[in-house]
Amino acid sequence: MPLVKVKEKFQVTIPASIRQQLGLKVGDVLEAEVEDDKIVLKPKIVLDRSEALKKLFSVLEKNRKDLSEISEDEVVQDALEAIEEARREKQRKDHAEA
Repeated sequence: MPLVKVKEKFQVTIPASIRQQLGLKVGDVLEAEVEDDKIVLKPKIVLDRSEALKKLFSVLEKNRKDLSEISEDEVVQDALEAIEEARREKQRKDHAEA
């Protein structure tokens, strides 16, 4: 397991093997949290809100049903799937630009 050193301004360098394994590149966003006594960094994709909403409405439009037939769980699931697809598209776009 590689070791990292906390530098000035509390910066650390993520070892190359871990960056490659996760496909990280300069400018990527990581979520930081504490789990027990560990610092956990999770790659995240930031989406433009208007683009995410366009994608969500597109998916909802494709799956339009009589409102009485749609449960709240279905709406939530559709929304989550639309957000996930938008994230995948952004990630593909970002990697294609790299």
